[in-house]
Amino acid sequence: MKKITIIGPCYNESENIDEYLKRIIKILEKLKLDYQIILVDDGSADNTWNKILENSKKNNNINGIKFTRNFGHQSAIMAGINFADSEYVFFSDVDLQDPPELLEQMFEKITHNKLDAVFGKRSKNKESFFKKYSSIAFYKFFNVISNTKISEQTSDFILINQKVLMELKKIKDKDIFLRGLIPWFGFNIGYVEFQREKRKKGNSGWSISKMLDFSLTALLSFSNFPMRLSFILSLVSIISFIALTFFALFSYISTDVVKGWTSLFLVISFFNTIIFFVLGIMAEYVGRIYLNSKDKPLYVVDQISKISED
Repeated sequence: MKKITIIGPCYNESENIDEYLKRIIKILEKLKLDYQIILVDDGSADNTWNKILENSKKNNNINGIKFTRNFGHQSAIMAGINFADSEYVFFSDVDLQDPPELLEQMFEKITHNKLDAVFGKRSKNKESFFKKYSSIAFYKFFNVISNTKISEQTSDFILINQKVLMELKKIKDKDIFLRGLIPWFGFNIGYVEFQREKRKKGNSGWSISKMLDFSLTALLSFSNFPMRLSFILSLVSIISFIALTFFALFSYISTDVVKGWTSLFLVISFFNTIIFFVLGIMAEYVGRIYLNSKDKPLYVVDQISKISED
């Protein structure tokens, strides 16, 4: 019997856990898979951990990991990965916006087509206008500046095999972007389309600040375009400075011109703006190098229910 690990990140999901488990277990039993479910409480402020413990006592295949605080969605998935030991691993958020039932199609595709990973791809998205179109804009921009291409309307709703799992366990980065890492590995990838629903219970943990930080992590981790852009802007600044110098000399020689404080201020401001913009981009990269060099743990576990790390 094939074994699969289900990894479900949880952040204030006490209202959704019971239904999620009911639906995912139904599919697992239908597929006749030996399963382990790992629910990761990412610093929830509600009754999420107690719900996990309650279900863990009822079903020996359900396990829980509790963080000391909120470390983020990617850290929660990585925690599950580090504890997983199976032929297949399925990442699925507990908020039920991504239907657990899609596992059946994804499993059929990964086994029959001999793929290494299958992504759930949204054909329709019923989320808010801002989240929907900011996501579209992000993917288009990411694919323009990065050599690693990501299919639009995908997320961390993924089924992987053991080969991908082993590679993910080797990752030491502090800035994780899983939906970019898996295509970067170069494995065979497939897609199953579905309709993403609105959240019915609870509130999303993705604030605008978290979305912005996640986007920056993705862009700066998989592209050096911002640094290249700073170099291009520096060249433009140099050329502009040379042109303005010749213009100033020509004006001084050909006419009796009183230098204007306004024009001088505008020129100085323009170049200072470029300089600080370049320094800002470099600071982003240096800051991320600094964070990775500190070698802090990606997450801290407070409690564990039954499972033990490899």
